[in-house]
Amino acid sequence: MKKYMKILRHGKGGTHESLQKGDKIVVMEKLDGANASFKVEDGKILAYSRNNQLSKENNLRGFYEWTQTLDPSKLLSNVIYYGEWLVKHKLDYGENHNQFYLFDVFDIQAERYAPFINVEFESKKLGLKQCPVFYQGEYKSIDHILSFVGKSFFGKVGEGVVVKNYSYKFNRNGEQQFTKIVSDEFAEVKQVKKQRVAPTNGLLDEFVNTNLTQARVDKILHKLVDENVLDEDFDITDMGVILKNGGTWIYEDIVEEELDTLLKHVRMKIGKKLPQVVKEILKEKQAMSKLNVEKLMDELQQLAMELYSEISTSNVHNDFSEKMEVTLYDLIPNLDEVGLRKLIGRLKKFK
Repeated sequence: MKKYMKILRHGKGGTHESLQKGDKIVVMEKLDGANASFKVEDGKILAYSRNNQLSKENNLRGFYEWTQTLDPSKLLSNVIYYGEWLVKHKLDYGENHNQFYLFDVFDIQAERYAPFINVEFESKKLGLKQCPVFYQGEYKSIDHILSFVGKSFFGKVGEGVVVKNYSYKFNRNGEQQFTKIVSDEFAEVKQVKKQRVAPTNGLLDEFVNTNLTQARVDKILHKLVDENVLDEDFDITDMGVILKNGGTWIYEDIVEEELDTLLKHVRMKIGKKLPQVVKEILKEKQAMSKLNVEKLMDELQQLAMELYSEISTSNVHNDFSEKMEVTLYDLIPNLDEVGLRKLIGRLKKFK
C-alpha cells in the first residue's frame, strides 16, 4: 500500500517556496477525520486506512463496508483514491458523519498526485463527495490564505486549510509536497513567549513541553481508534494500551514534524558555544607553543655554544666564529617554533 503524503506545516523545511506569484493553487478545508483510500485491483476494491489494509474485522469504523458498495468497473485501474472518512475526532460533523470526501487522485504509473481537475472529474463520475474548496486559482498572498483558516463548510469552526500546488517540486527527486495551516485551537505546538530559560530547564525539556500538547496527543488517540488499536469509547482503563502504543506514535509524529525546530535551536546553541571552545583550544595551543619555544631556545643556545667552542679550538679563522656567534644570537629571538626546529636540525648536521 502507498500511504498518503505527510502534509507539512507551511514554512517547514523550506515549503514557503511552494507559493510563488503566478502559481496555480487549491485551498481546501482540512477535515478532522480519518485518512482513507481505496483502489481497484483484479476487479476487487481494496480499502486502506493510513497504515493498514482494511477488512471486515478491521474496517475503519465502516469505511471498508462503504467501499464495497462502489462499482469496481467505474474505478480507474491505475490510480488510488484518497480522501477523508468523517468519523468523530475533535470536531463533530453531525449528519456528515461516516461519509467519504475525496481530496486526491494518485496516478500510480506517473507516481504523482494528479491535478485537481481529476479529483473534480472522478467525484462527479463516481457520485462521491468532494473535499470542500475555499479557493482555486492563482496565488495571491499568504494573508489571503490565512483568511480561510478557522472557517468551515460544516460548522462554526474548522481545523484549518490544506494548500496544494501540484506543480511544486519539494526536493531534488521532484516529489510533490502539500502544506497545512491549522487554527490556534488545533495547533499541536504551544505558542510560547520568548523568555530566559531557568538553569534547571534544558533545551530538550523546553522542546518536549512545547510539542507534547493535548492537541497532538488527542490526535494520536483518535488515530489509534481509526487503526483499531483502541476502542472508540476508550477510558482510564485503557491507559496501558494507550501508553504501550501511543508513545511510539507520538514520538514519531513529533520527530517527523518538529525535529527541524529542535535542530535549529541546537545549531544556535553550538554557534554560541563554539567561540568559547575554540578560544580555550587556542589558549592551550599558545601556552604549549610558548613552552616548546623555551625548550628549543635552551637546546639551540646549548648547541650554538658547543659549535662555537668547536670552531674556536679548530683551525677556522676567528673572524668566522665571531660572525657566526653574532648571527645566531641575533637570529634566535626572531624565530618561531617551526623556525627554531629547522635551525636546530641544520646546526646538528653541521656539527
